[in-house]
Amino acid sequence: MNMNNATSAALRYCLLFGLILTAAGLMLSEYDCGDRIMRAGLLVLILSPFAGVTVTCIYLIKERDLKWAKVAILLIAVILIGLALSILNR
Repeated sequence: MNMNNATSAALRYCLLFGLILTAAGLMLSEYDCGDRIMRAGLLVLILSPFAGVTVTCIYLIKERDLKWAKVAILLIAVILIGLALSILNR
């Protein structure tokens, strides 16, 4: 599997899993667990670009394309910093 196919698969599976969790949470919204399931689905949808960048970074490191691997690592760092700041500002 090449890098583009692996990245596409990671994004597709995260999207599918996030949508399933969100839909299940909506269907179970009358119960206590529905809200938690829906939030988990939304979290998966929000973090799906992170998964795509991570898969791409792994392939770039394997291919020894260090220039673009550094860019991917920088992007991962920016995403993690943004996530940490959003958690701290609650």
